[in-house]
Amino acid sequence: MKKRLLIISLFMVFYSSYSQINPEDKLGAWYEIGSNHRISEKTSINVYTQLWLYEVNDNFNFFLIKTSYNYHFNPKLTASIYLGYSDFDGNISSSSPHTYESRITEQITFKHKLSKIPLDHRFRIEHRFFRKHDSKPKVARLRYRIGTKFNLNKTWFARLTNELLLTPKLSNTPENRLYTGLGINISKSSNIQLGYINRNTSNKENLHRIQVGLFFKTDLRKKKKNS
Repeated sequence: MKKRLLIISLFMVFYSSYSQINPEDKLGAWYEIGSNHRISEKTSINVYTQLWLYEVNDNFNFFLIKTSYNYHFNPKLTASIYLGYSDFDGNISSSSPHTYESRITEQITFKHKLSKIPLDHRFRIEHRFFRKHDSKPKVARLRYRIGTKFNLNKTWFARLTNELLLTPKLSNTPENRLYTGLGINISKSSNIQLGYINRNTSNKENLHRIQVGLFFKTDLRKKKKNS
């Protein structure tokens, strides 16, 4: 009897070690809420939250909340500084210690038109301070995103972006995030975006994710003018 129990136990350990869920086999989801609050002609504040799931409605992967102060040099050029905090679970198939991160980000965004095509560029430098169960590493990450947005009519628009992310200290292989989606203008100051993200990580994982986002803006300048 004891031999049988030992054999069954060994079989279960062996089986579980080879039955790990592969994140590439799952259709995950990114849920986002972003807001921009215009304070004056030159300044604004962003507040942004993001939740990643390994599956569409289950299996926590990543949570991020951040806020930024933005300085608008002109309608085409904006500089920002972000402060953020995140919680990351790097294992899809089992419970493991989470990694917590504090993040400082410097960002430049620039908009222009190439012929009649509107383009936007985003450059970021992220200073990332991790807190793991056994260490506190620090790394810097470089990011560049190019995107375009087309208005299909007064209600619908299309959005396409591609972003490269590189962490030189950890890998010489950049991560690539390709996004395509449709947006619905709920009002002049808010919209919903539904899209698809293909994420090729520096670990050579090819991940497929759907994206659902709510974005809105407020303008305090109007209240100041009316007061």
